[in-house]
Amino acid sequence: MGLFGRKKDFWDEVDREAVKEPGYEALSETSEAGIGDIPDVVEDGRWHPTKSTPFKAVMRVLLFAAAVVMAVSGYSVYTYFSNGGSWSAEPDYYHSNYFGEEYNRNVTQLLHLIEAIENRGEISEKELEKANQDLIKNYMSADGNFSFAVYDEDDREVIVSGEDAVKRIEASHYFIKMDSSEGQFSLDTGTENDAYDTSAWKGELTSLKEGYTIYAAVDNELTSKTDGFYESYTQFKKLISTFGIARIVLIAAAVIFIILLIFSIAATGNASGYAGIKLTWFDKIFTEIGAILVIGLGGGSLYGAYYMMGTEYSFRKIAACAFLVLAYIFLIRGYFSLVRRIKAGTFIRNMLFYRIFEGLGKLPAVPRILLILLVLVLINGALVLALFKLDFYEVFGIPLVYILVPVIFVLENICFISWVIRKGNAEYGDESEDENEAADVSEDVPEAAMEQTAISGDTRPTVNLGEDVAEALANAEASATPITTSASDWEHMDLGASVDEAIQDGGEGVAASEETEESSDHTVILPKDELESLLGNNGLVRDSATSFDFIQLNKDIRKLHRSILKENGIAVTLRTPDRPIVLEMNKEDMWKAISMIYDNLEQYAEADSRVYAEMYTQDNKLIYIVKNAVRAEAAEAAKAVTAPGAELTGGLKTAKAIIEKNQGKLVVAMDGNIFKTGILLGMKRD
Repeated sequence: MGLFGRKKDFWDEVDREAVKEPGYEALSETSEAGIGDIPDVVEDGRWHPTKSTPFKAVMRVLLFAAAVVMAVSGYSVYTYFSNGGSWSAEPDYYHSNYFGEEYNRNVTQLLHLIEAIENRGEISEKELEKANQDLIKNYMSADGNFSFAVYDEDDREVIVSGEDAVKRIEASHYFIKMDSSEGQFSLDTGTENDAYDTSAWKGELTSLKEGYTIYAAVDNELTSKTDGFYESYTQFKKLISTFGIARIVLIAAAVIFIILLIFSIAATGNASGYAGIKLTWFDKIFTEIGAILVIGLGGGSLYGAYYMMGTEYSFRKIAACAFLVLAYIFLIRGYFSLVRRIKAGTFIRNMLFYRIFEGLGKLPAVPRILLILLVLVLINGALVLALFKLDFYEVFGIPLVYILVPVIFVLENICFISWVIRKGNAEYGDESEDENEAADVSEDVPEAAMEQTAISGDTRPTVNLGEDVAEALANAEASATPITTSASDWEHMDLGASVDEAIQDGGEGVAASEETEESSDHTVILPKDELESLLGNNGLVRDSATSFDFIQLNKDIRKLHRSILKENGIAVTLRTPDRPIVLEMNKEDMWKAISMIYDNLEQYAEADSRVYAEMYTQDNKLIYIVKNAVRAEAAEAAKAVTAPGAELTGGLKTAKAIIEKNQGKLVVAMDGNIFKTGILLGMKRD
């Protein structure tokens, strides 16, 4: 049992402690760490949060709830700071928007009262006082904290709020004086406030038939507790107490939102039993069109909320909230679509610009170059023209083209560069890879390295090289019989347990490296004549119909299948020792058997996935394992083949017959959607 209770399988049953002795390095430390960091694609059917649809749905709901809490508490914090508050000091009511908005409302009402006096016509002195009181009662708050006195051009009293109005105005720190008696508007204030709408005051006062001088003020201590000033003061005090809670809630909600967002990003596109990223229909349309739809729908919803708040409908707040919810849905779904595209590697490939370059890339060289140059000139010319002709569309005072043109220019160049790189890899990648492999094979082996080559049943380092070589020679002379295997040798070949090695594309696709081969000191089983030739510095491996390097045979077969595998986005990673694994058997037989496995990969391996193959020797036996994700449409057939007692069919049946003819064993198993093929073969010497 493993750390998490997993049953050991074919890979685990091999003596890892023996293979991983000091000095053994199947991969470089960087490569080994990189592979170790990739999570398992299938986890033996166990529940996992990022692949559980109900759990992901709950997390999305909580993400939305956290966003709502952030919006509400953030609005409270914003209101507090916009009214002059800070983390360490409370704002002053008389300098706040609460005071300014109430002051503005009272001044506007006073101007409407003066307009009503002008429009009521002549009235007797006896009825004047009562008429003024009725107007004050209709337009202004009775016995409030707001005092006023109005005089005409001849400095005669028109109307006052009360007998003590002048005294209260003179004592107030929060007064204004507006004058239009000489045909010019002037304004003096005892205190500044951003909420004062002085332009509206000027418009109202100058539109009156006559000129007036108006004095108005608010009591310093708000002696009256029945008017709008006291009510706004009460709301302001509530804001201060709310801020203490809102700032804590805002921080907590932001932390929770970020955590949930990270989880949602990790879970986006994941599905139970699905090796790659699951794209929705929206993720498969052109990237530019998807961005336009998201921005248009999200921005339109935000404008709808803004518009509803400016109307007088009774349901405006409910409608505004509904628009905000729609905006959140459109924007968050668009964001997760972007995440899925990036994780699946389709963000660039699904761009309209990229598709244009990809389509042109199929043409012959001369028309291809000419048309690409024409497209680049047209696109960039249109961008330059837009800068000069479409600058009248603005967002927050900034011309829209000043935002869009740089974005389009950058995306256009990213698409073009990506296409050039991919085109270059497609045309020259195979050739360069073949050259690299040839260089690896033909690389000169230093004399010191030759002296350190030992003979053993395992591809792992030895301690005393000289003694090992002598012992191997003695064993070779003493034994002329083949190394055979018994039924007990195969008892541990159980491929039906959980996957213990990472098999995942990771978004690299075909562009990723298809082979990992690192240098380490491994020993190789060689026949006697091969050893004598090696020690005599006459050659390393004798490749013939009966003696060949199994690693090189794999490379040669992979080359023949590379083009079809690449068309399906399938990459193959070989995990091998750096020294040859020499087999003494019919080479044609082994070629056919391994070719059958590669034929199966072409037909049934999942597109845009990675195949992992590992080979090494232990106790005079070759161990060869291949793991690949299976296409969804072939999963049921693969499960049927690997069911207990089932017979293999097609190429695998042929491969099994060949391996068993050579005293070996081939077994297959399914783990989730991972198909595993294992070969255990005795290494014989004549």
